[in-house]
Amino acid sequence: MNDVLMNFFDLGQYAQAPLPGNYNHWLVVLSYLVAFIASFTALKIFERAHRHRSVSQQKTWTLITAIVAGIGVWSMHFIGMIAFQLPVMVSHSVGLTLASIVPAVIGNYYAYSLHLSEDRLANFKKTRARVSLKTNILSGTILGAGIGLMHYMGMEAMQLTPKLLYSPVWFAASILIAVVLGIFAMSTYSRSSAIRGAKNELRKIQFVTALIIAAAISGMHYAAMLAARFYPTASTEILPIGSQHQHLWLIYAIVVAVTLIALISWVSSVIDKRFQHNYRAIKQSDKRIRELAFNDALTGLPNRRSLLDYLSQQQQETPENEHLVLFLLDIDKFKVLNNTLGPTLGDLLLQSVTHRLERVALNVHMVARPSSNEFAVVARVQKSNNPVQAQSHALSMAKTLQQELQAPYSLKDYRHQCSMSFGVTVVDSFKKSSEDILVQAALALAEAKRNGMGEIRLYHPEMADAIEKRVKLEAELRQAIETRDGLELYLQPQLDINRQVIGAEALIRWHHSERGMVSPAEFIPLAEETGLIIGLGDLINEQACQIIRQWQQLGLTDLVLSINVSAPQFQQMDFVDKLNSLLKQYEVPAGQLKLELTESVLMQNLDDVIHKIKELKQLGIQFALDDFGTGYSSLSYLMKLPFDVLKIDVSFVRDMFQSVQKEAIVQTIVQLAHNLGLKVVAEGVETEKHFDYLSSLGCDYFQGYLFSKPVAEPDFRKHSKHFK
Repeated sequence: MNDVLMNFFDLGQYAQAPLPGNYNHWLVVLSYLVAFIASFTALKIFERAHRHRSVSQQKTWTLITAIVAGIGVWSMHFIGMIAFQLPVMVSHSVGLTLASIVPAVIGNYYAYSLHLSEDRLANFKKTRARVSLKTNILSGTILGAGIGLMHYMGMEAMQLTPKLLYSPVWFAASILIAVVLGIFAMSTYSRSSAIRGAKNELRKIQFVTALIIAAAISGMHYAAMLAARFYPTASTEILPIGSQHQHLWLIYAIVVAVTLIALISWVSSVIDKRFQHNYRAIKQSDKRIRELAFNDALTGLPNRRSLLDYLSQQQQETPENEHLVLFLLDIDKFKVLNNTLGPTLGDLLLQSVTHRLERVALNVHMVARPSSNEFAVVARVQKSNNPVQAQSHALSMAKTLQQELQAPYSLKDYRHQCSMSFGVTVVDSFKKSSEDILVQAALALAEAKRNGMGEIRLYHPEMADAIEKRVKLEAELRQAIETRDGLELYLQPQLDINRQVIGAEALIRWHHSERGMVSPAEFIPLAEETGLIIGLGDLINEQACQIIRQWQQLGLTDLVLSINVSAPQFQQMDFVDKLNSLLKQYEVPAGQLKLELTESVLMQNLDDVIHKIKELKQLGIQFALDDFGTGYSSLSYLMKLPFDVLKIDVSFVRDMFQSVQKEAIVQTIVQLAHNLGLKVVAEGVETEKHFDYLSSLGCDYFQGYLFSKPVAEPDFRKHSKHFK
């Protein structure tokens, strides 16, 4: 063991002084610069490893980092060796010289891999903590050991006649310098894991770390050279200083190594620029995709998905002394604005509502747009022993919001005022899912809209029961329409001034096998809301044609049957074709079928309505304007549309004796219709007084409970002779 030590360390076994040597200071400076450039390049390359999620790619970039750093250590060492001049011939073993690069590469690889592993773990845990002190010490020690091993292997590659021994003190100092500065370098670099993404700060850390690593390499090298003692032997030929020559291949190898570092640095820079460009493009794309996925494109507000995520999160964060409240609000008649003034003004209105909601002076936590003309507002109210107080507070907030939002809007040159319907739910349990909360608010909003415009409704459990019943009723109605089971037309007679039956209005009735007779007020609105009104309308049209054909067979050729047509049904592209097909199938003569249209049909697309009415009149169909007087534009419709009959709305007839003004309105309607060449039907005639007054005004036809309620077709024929 002692022999081994004496063969490596200078323990005083030589009496003579070691050979003197001196340095080329320019090459010393160059050696440090090469170490610094290689270290800085390696750190820039290592940044790529951090930005990849694939473990294989991370390992690849870490290996490239280690190779560049290892080449830098190797180049620095042999430039330093060339800078050191001894008065003897010096050469190097090719194999050992090239092999000495391996420990430098391995040391750098494992040092950087430790950093990467801990940084990856921090990202997995979603923390921004720095790399631990333990990792810094371990990685710095590995880095220093790799540098030291590379140096001493390179020294062993020297071929010269003097005996090479090392001072134990300077040997230990060289290793200590490499390890301590290695730990210092890794500790400095560990800060980058906490600020990654801040480009300027990251470059500063990389620059300082490269300076320290270069100092570790150079410090270790020149401390180790101080440890080196070259003792001449009997065969040593002393030469004048500066006359010795290095092998040309070593100089070439160093040039190639430095060139390789420069080349890798340039390639890495190009890759970095491209990566940064692609990274920014991907980030922008990701940001845009995320915005589209979680935000509404028009208003920028969170969409339904974001709202559900937020509600779920808020249930966990809402304090125990507070209730979470969701307001779901709807712009009443928004579709009318879009259809009449165009979608541009509709979009402006949505954006204006958004601005008001964002500036509202309430404790609002979130505003969202879950669907086209619906907005959601999330807030909190204080809990109390009495749940009614929290509900009252929520309703008070809803009224404040409603007042703010119902103030007039300036949409370009148009001043628009609209009403807002509100559904409100106070979350009283954190066990509810965000979907359930949104459904509750939607149920409350639906209830508000069913009760009219500008209404506010608070959710209560009975609403869920009602919707369950509604869904069941919808399914049963759908089946009834498909099977034609239980749906039957009832007829309410229409009489002339002599009380002679001139026809009837057909009204659909539903005989349910379990529910009995279902009120039209219950299933007609349901059909309109669900789109079943189209199938129901087709059924009504067919049954009406069947009744007229039956009348023909019975000789009742003068009776006219009126049927109501809904707006969705009339708007169908094939409405005229389908009705024409029925007329031919049941051989309906001209003049015996009358279609009653309400103003809601006419408001959609007036030109299309006029075109369809003219087509249908050519088929022998009559037209009546139903519920006249209840809309805003009836007079303009009368001027443009070729109606045959005008029907006075039941509300005018029933209440016409309550004031002189209402009597005058009825009188004006009758006179107006006659001046336009139209017949007049008065609905809701319930008393003889009604009949006598309307007769005195010259009303043409009468319909109401004074004569008959709606009855089945056989009863209509049976009792027609008793209507006088």
